[in-house]
Amino acid sequence: MLKHLDSCIQSLKEMLGDSSNELGSEQQRALKSKIRKLKRLKKQPNCNREELYRIANETAEEVLKVL
Repeated sequence: MLKHLDSCIQSLKEMLGDSSNELGSEQQRALKSKIRKLKRLKKQPNCNREELYRIANETAEEVLKVL
């Protein structure tokens, strides 16, 4: 699970740092917020699947809005 969370976090960071993406400040804030949520999730010792899927779903929806 940690490997996948690290991969997701890295992908979102790349989206933020990509100069070809012309993200607005609100879109950047949204992505940064999701990165923070994923990092918090990563630090939780006993995360249940429901919470993992909920946060992953929220993150996916936010990325779709940005794209």
